[in-house]
Amino acid sequence: MRGLNGVALALLAACGALAVGCDARPLAPMDDAQVGYLRSAPSRRAALVASLVNPRNGYSALRLARYASGDDGDWDRLDAWNPRVAAIELDAPIASALPADARALTLRDEATWDPSTSLVALGEAAFFRYPAQLAPATLVALSSDDADRYGLWRDAARGVGGLVRAEVPNGAVLALTCATCHADVVDGQLVAGLPSARFDLGLLLADAGAADATIDANLRAWGPGRVDVTTDDASLPERFGDLRPARFLSHLQYDATVRQLDVVSLAIRVETLIITAHGQQLRPPRVVALALAQYLWSLADGMPAPRDVASRGRVLFEARCATCHAGDALTSAPRPLAEIDTDPTLGLSPDRGTGFYRVPSLRGVGARPSLFHDGALPNVDALLDPSRVTDGYRGGARGAGAVNGHSFGLDLAPSDRAALADYVRAL
Repeated sequence: MRGLNGVALALLAACGALAVGCDARPLAPMDDAQVGYLRSAPSRRAALVASLVNPRNGYSALRLARYASGDDGDWDRLDAWNPRVAAIELDAPIASALPADARALTLRDEATWDPSTSLVALGEAAFFRYPAQLAPATLVALSSDDADRYGLWRDAARGVGGLVRAEVPNGAVLALTCATCHADVVDGQLVAGLPSARFDLGLLLADAGAADATIDANLRAWGPGRVDVTTDDASLPERFGDLRPARFLSHLQYDATVRQLDVVSLAIRVETLIITAHGQQLRPPRVVALALAQYLWSLADGMPAPRDVASRGRVLFEARCATCHAGDALTSAPRPLAEIDTDPTLGLSPDRGTGFYRVPSLRGVGARPSLFHDGALPNVDALLDPSRVTDGYRGGARGAGAVNGHSFGLDLAPSDRAALADYVRAL
């Protein structure tokens, strides 16, 4: 992880969380690729190489140098971290000892994991409980006012914002999980995988003390639901991703940096994300990374089926949108930057750039709190509003001014745009 001295910035794609007991749910035996991921460094290496779209960018170069490489600094040699964790207690010291009943999940040796044990159940526990990223050390207690200030969700069963206390040699520290950024309460129900609309990670990090005034200003400018995972100065925030349709995607990351060939591709993405988020000092147990990937794939099963709300909207969608957002998955292969014509900064990034944008799945798009890779637009209506490409537009998260790119449908008559928006919101 580059930037901010390794502070918590890697929370966009799948992260992890490992916890206290899991329900036993049946799962088919693992396939050869999954077994190879757990047991064989050459298999892991081959899967990584196959998944990298641009081996010359910074993201790929780091992983090719460190992941199952057999060289000094090989991440395979890091200790697997499976700490005891406990739910956060508001208005209580964080750095105190954990309660006696706090425990980590008991794992078999990860190379001989019993495939009859449900990876999905383990992954669900991990999503809400594994310390994917430590919170700033200056945050030694979390008050009710803090929870409100930073926009953390609350749920009677799952606690506050997916935060946990994780055991370390000198006590316990506050940690963020996948669910901190990738879950939210909607109509009283906690929805796993949905971006957290109110969580302001930038504000939390700025309050902890930024390195200089420029970084402090950039962090405070992120606003809720955004994070910068690539720059040193926190100047390029992206929106928290919607993980619910992860299984439908052919590529991961907004600039299509990683091919998702199978669940192992996602497991490697999860594993290396957690490693870099912890300063390349530790790794999650590999079975946890695989379980998280399996759980993320399972989230698609819980998504509501698209509703065919208006025949006119469907006709317009098939004519204007279905080339890219095709089939039941409502996605397709990555598209060249020039074809989409949005801000090319991300797609040309030396860290992650490929020259392409990933095509997001539109399944569940109506529930997302923002659109575009940086969350520049609040909803589908704004996406189809022609005024957004004018200099006088004031509805974007980037500040005053035009939000250009992805102009498909802006030339339609108002009634057609309304019909198309109604249809898209119901997907």
